[in-house]
Amino acid sequence: MQRRTFMKSLGVATAAGASFGILRHPRRAEAYWGEWPADKLDAMIPVERQAKNVLELYLYGGMNAFDTFYAVPDWGQDTERFLHAYYNQTQTRFGQCGFGNTLTDEFAEDANGLLVHLGPWVAPLRARPDIVARMRILVQRHDLLPHEGANPYALTGSRLGSPRLAGVGASIQRHFLEQPGGLRPTPYAYVLYPGVEFPTDNVLAASAIGLHPGSARPLSVTVDPGSSLSQLLARPSVGTGRDAYDAAVDHYLASYQQRFRPGGKGQLTRSAERSNFEFAHFARRGAGELSDVLSADLFEGVAGTECSDMAGNDKPRMQARMAASLLTRAKDQARYVHWIDGGLKPNPSAGHDTHDSHVEDSSRNVTHTMQCLADIINAPNENDPGKINLDDTMIVINTEFGRTPHRQGQSGLNHWPQGMVNVVIGGPITEAERGIYGAITEAEGFAETYISPAENRMLVMMALGIYPFSSQTFAVGDVAGGVKNQVEAAQRLRDVYMGLKL
Repeated sequence: MQRRTFMKSLGVATAAGASFGILRHPRRAEAYWGEWPADKLDAMIPVERQAKNVLELYLYGGMNAFDTFYAVPDWGQDTERFLHAYYNQTQTRFGQCGFGNTLTDEFAEDANGLLVHLGPWVAPLRARPDIVARMRILVQRHDLLPHEGANPYALTGSRLGSPRLAGVGASIQRHFLEQPGGLRPTPYAYVLYPGVEFPTDNVLAASAIGLHPGSARPLSVTVDPGSSLSQLLARPSVGTGRDAYDAAVDHYLASYQQRFRPGGKGQLTRSAERSNFEFAHFARRGAGELSDVLSADLFEGVAGTECSDMAGNDKPRMQARMAASLLTRAKDQARYVHWIDGGLKPNPSAGHDTHDSHVEDSSRNVTHTMQCLADIINAPNENDPGKINLDDTMIVINTEFGRTPHRQGQSGLNHWPQGMVNVVIGGPITEAERGIYGAITEAEGFAETYISPAENRMLVMMALGIYPFSSQTFAVGDVAGGVKNQVEAAQRLRDVYMGLKL
């Protein structure tokens, strides 16, 4: 990570809207950004059911629904589609890798009453009944086939070109930072990238802030043994003179700000650009605290193996380790960690993008990532303080699109946003909410009942107690079902999609 990128991640970038100055001098002292309006509290997830934090796992490249979270063994047997697109290879690979004795396990009925199974490549989660018991699968659909459009849409809920295009981490960072007593130099939201380039796929949309102020930007962290972040946090350019340097910046900043007070007195004139710099300076002063949070040991490499495939640097394992550390800290605990996953050995096309070698790559990459995820979740009665608990943490498994129910070439599957899934586990989701919202049809593999990427993003916000409707985020029209107002929209998100039993 270059120094310029590091400073930008702390909020130097210009953004319209509120500013750092507003954090200390709010227009309405009784409210803060993302707080639920008093007349809409009946549509909020009850505080005791809200998650304390969220871990989002994003499978960059596209996860196939039909051999993971929406497997239907009877589909495609005679036409070599769905789970049967490469069935013989799947059976052989599953046995060779020692993933268990059963290719799929029954899960729940979809909106059409069809019994859906959990598929072969999520075997590590299937092996944990405590995780499956708190799993809710959400059928999703959109119309963007290229990575360049699908990634921003899945990551933010907004399409390219929208001025409000922002990762959900920006909303979470802003919400907790602007609460009374919430100001701190260490972030509430992080985006963990796996140390590979994304030259055209717009995956960096996860760190976008849209119309939010610069202080809302989540911290982007490249999880790689070659990362220079730890060195940057030590501020080597100022060395032992950092206190004098900070004092000089304080002096010149205060002197400059006096020029924006009418007649040298009174209320400071607001400026988003100046306030972004002020927050960046505040965060820079706290670099020592952040270096304690992102300690050097979290960047140490670890070798990984899955189904006889080896990688010198196991990025999923490193990202899982860092996510668990950030979410379980006693001090400066994260509220949101976004793990952008490219797999143990990414497909040359892009992470989980299996235009060829689908069975070989998915059996290695998807299964390994799911094992890394399962390994940082406390099992019943385990109580490891370094692992997350599903009562506190909601896990979201997301992706840009699914894969075709039919073959591409001799060994691959193409992009398929027409029928895909994402998953929520824990947090507000108890065993009572376990199940499926939506349905995919066998005839074409299209989602018939589904949620949108925008609705997905709103669910994450609501799980943390954040009001999802604002000029920087979403509108009533972003929620389906013919809802007439914000209360009806929030109730649909909570009661229908999440299926909360209150």
